[in-house]
Amino acid sequence: MTLGEVLLDIQAGKSFQTAEVLARPDELGVLKVSAVTWSDFRADEAKALKEAYEPAESHKVKKGDFLISRANTKEFVGAVVLVDRDYPFRLLSDKTLRLVLDEDRVCKDFLLFALRSSSARNHIEHFATGTSDSMRNISQGVITSIPLNLPKLNEQRAIAARLKAQFSEVEKARLGAEAQLREISALPAKLLAQVF
Repeated sequence: MTLGEVLLDIQAGKSFQTAEVLARPDELGVLKVSAVTWSDFRADEAKALKEAYEPAESHKVKKGDFLISRANTKEFVGAVVLVDRDYPFRLLSDKTLRLVLDEDRVCKDFLLFALRSSSARNHIEHFATGTSDSMRNISQGVITSIPLNLPKLNEQRAIAARLKAQFSEVEKARLGAEAQLREISALPAKLLAQVF
């Protein structure tokens, strides 16, 4: 099976004239490619518009949007995120695509993990075009032909729930380790303060 078989539509943003400054949270901003990474959606990664614009609803980023980056470095081209809430001041660029999925056949949470798998990544990286690793591109044809192994919908949901729980535990452990490292780094100063 391929991704195209569970897609209802691919919606692109447009190319906007932007300033070289980040948009404020309450200001219209066009997503940079760095807004779509391998973790959460990064709404702060958006450039301010140069001129006034009344955005089409289809260009606004909304809760539940399944976004894919069609242009980025080799490691991030084809990165996918699921948007957690409405962002009325954030607009899709021409380098960020919204995948409209047939949710009777595919679970969005499962698809996030599936498109991060080695088989999907190998396909994307193999067919990405561009003359340098600093900016690679994938076409809609490459996106629709990404191979998928989709179990039944209820199995997809169960697998996604287990994976999310496991990643949550990993994140807790990482945050705990970072806190311990900060404490260790502060230890020499604490010891010196006690001595003197």
